[in-house]
Amino acid sequence: MLRPTFIALASLLLVAAPVASQTVPSSGDACRRVTALVDGSTVQGSTDGLVDRAHASCARQALSGERVYALRLDQASHVSLRVAADYDVALYVRRECADEVSELACNDDLEDAHHAGVDLDLAAGTWFVFVDGYDSDSSGRFTLSVSARPMGARLSRTPSRAPVAARTPSRPTS
Repeated sequence: MLRPTFIALASLLLVAAPVASQTVPSSGDACRRVTALVDGSTVQGSTDGLVDRAHASCARQALSGERVYALRLDQASHVSLRVAADYDVALYVRRECADEVSELACNDDLEDAHHAGVDLDLAAGTWFVFVDGYDSDSSGRFTLSVSARPMGARLSRTPSRAPVAARTPSRPTS
């Protein structure tokens, strides 16, 4: 009687072992295939068939597969990112690609569920932009646009010469 019980228990452990040893994808896996994103560009992409590897602070953690982009800035800039999709889309930005804690901004409903966008001031360096989906079945085609306006020295509003009214009139010499 003990032997059939032992065999049944051992069989359950053998069957369950492969399930227990499967690895769960990490957000670091999503960062292995990063596409460069440049100022003024509009890119089209898709999240169809991608595995959920990264999560966000908005959009119920963004539970769909994501596409990751790297935005390199040579100087501090005001950055505007906009995405339009044929699904419930989420957009978020991180300093470190695989570190969820480094997220700086997240949005999933700019105008409606099919649009997302963020505006932020970023220092020089590389920033990671994620296009993701709200639910596990939120995936499809999207269009992402980026605009980066340098925040360097601003134009001076001080005139280079004194205004006409403040000038001392010149007198002819005799």
